[in-house]
Amino acid sequence: DSLLFKRPDSYARTLGNLALTNLELGETTTVENDLYRALHIRDSIGDVEGLSLNYYHLAQYFQRVGILPDAYVYATNARDLAREINNNLRYLETLLLLAELDPENAAAYQGEYIAVQDSMQIEERNIRDKFGLIRYETAETEAENIQLSKQRLIWIGIAVGVILLAIALFIIVDQRVKNQRLRFQQQQQEANQEIFNLMLAQKQKLEEGKQTEQKRISEELHDGILGEMNGVRMILLGLNKKGDEAAVALREQAIEKLKEVQEEIRAISHELNDASYQKFNNFISSIEDLLKSNCETAGIDYHFTYDQDLDWDNLQGITKINIYRILQESLQNCIKHADASTVYVSFEINDSDLVITIQDNGRGFDAAKGKKGIGHKNIKSRVNKINGDWHLKSALGIGTTVLVEIPLEHISPEAKKEISLPKDLQEA
Repeated sequence: DSLLFKRPDSYARTLGNLALTNLELGETTTVENDLYRALHIRDSIGDVEGLSLNYYHLAQYFQRVGILPDAYVYATNARDLAREINNNLRYLETLLLLAELDPENAAAYQGEYIAVQDSMQIEERNIRDKFGLIRYETAETEAENIQLSKQRLIWIGIAVGVILLAIALFIIVDQRVKNQRLRFQQQQQEANQEIFNLMLAQKQKLEEGKQTEQKRISEELHDGILGEMNGVRMILLGLNKKGDEAAVALREQAIEKLKEVQEEIRAISHELNDASYQKFNNFISSIEDLLKSNCETAGIDYHFTYDQDLDWDNLQGITKINIYRILQESLQNCIKHADASTVYVSFEINDSDLVITIQDNGRGFDAAKGKKGIGHKNIKSRVNKINGDWHLKSALGIGTTVLVEIPLEHISPEAKKEISLPKDLQEA
């Protein structure tokens, strides 16, 4: 009973199946009652499909028990409902049953059966064709989708390849730039070491010269002046107890000898004084050697001037090294490209800057259009290391001038004292 209230359609279907089973088994006692109960339930819930089936089973039941009029009525009801709900299979079954129940009109029922069956076959064929077309179009669409997917994968692969190639190129270029930067730094370090070694060698030569000069002066004092003074001393000691004319004459000779010794001492003093005031700079000597070795090899005349009042050896080491390299790079550019006959180099103090000027009388070039090669980049790098500034002036037919300005902060206090500048500028 609970199934009747919860699922009346299922309950009615169960009653109908039970009645049909008993009918097939020949136990017809409860068949009619079960079929009517199922019919009442289906009618109450509006189950038209179930009613058509129920009428058909009642027609079968009354045909089996021999009550043909009732069987005909229920078969007709089953046919009408089947046609109403377009249940073609049920409709065909009721037509066959009606042909058996109404032999006089059996031909008409069979003709209708054949017509409905033909229309069903045509409709089924049309449906089959539609499904075939749908399957074909679906297969075609799937093939197109597969092709599009393949193309998409190809494009994705190409895009990924291009991206990977771009990344690889970037890494290669970046690595090359880093390698070039490292090589450039290594070359600068090697050049700095070369300049340092050159200055050490020059300084050693100067020390050797100083020692040679000191030895010469020591020998002159010891062997010459000291010997003569000892001789005069012995003469004067021997004449202290004599007062004759001969002794007086000897004293006069001794006094003259002392005057000669005095002049010799004065001459040596002047030499020492000149040596102390004449600055023989190791850095300037290195610059002169650089000019001489490069210009004489290239067959170029050179003129070098520098401020005599500045102790160039007291420049900061990094400043001297970079000035040397800037001059070396400029000379190489002049020799390779300028076709010059003369080079002018000057080291001067101008206002608050140390000014380096390198000028040639070569063919020059258009500075606005000229290609800035590695040489110019090296000069710029060197100037930046000492917080300086540089200018390149050139034009066709009038040569080239490189002007480097270095702040005086790169000059040590000892060197500044030697510069002939206004007091307030020196204090700055």
